[in-house]
Amino acid sequence: MLQTVEAIVEPSGSVRLLEVLQIDRPCRAVVTLLESPLQSDATPVQTSADELLSFLERTRLPASAQLGALAIDAQIEDERNAWG
Repeated sequence: MLQTVEAIVEPSGSVRLLEVLQIDRPCRAVVTLLESPLQSDATPVQTSADELLSFLERTRLPASAQLGALAIDAQIEDERNAWG
């Protein structure tokens, strides 16, 4: 099973996971170093479902960006046909 978790690799070579990882036996891993600079606040962030719902409510799409059901169905149909 492949699973991806975010981590920080220190200059010393130690790896610090930024997410909880539960495994029941030793596993092989591949580490890919990303070019983007590390932000100083790269610590695990845990939010509650209420905070997430509040964020989604505050950052709604403007009415001009919202599509109706027919437009959504048309886009889905276009994507299905793109595979053909």
